[in-house]
Amino acid sequence: MAASALSKILRATLFALVPAAYLSMALWRPHDSYGPAGREGLSPVCVVLMPAVLVVSVLSWNTHRLVAFFGLLACFGWLAVYLLPAL
Repeated sequence: MAASALSKILRATLFALVPAAYLSMALWRPHDSYGPAGREGLSPVCVVLMPAVLVVSVLSWNTHRLVAFFGLLACFGWLAVYLLPAL
């Protein structure tokens, strides 16, 4: 019974966080980016969201492989954008 409830929570979290990761793409900025107000840092939303998506995607890999793949793709895409130098 407990494993079933835990898997339902994990599935709901996966299906909520992966779309949220893709919706947060507007907040993705390189590390050295500058905006109109000066230097922009790392978004606090992404700092919390992306590790959560990574953990939930890895934990759900065996049951929901396609959604977990898209979650991992979003995490690695965010990491690539963050590490790219600003032009």
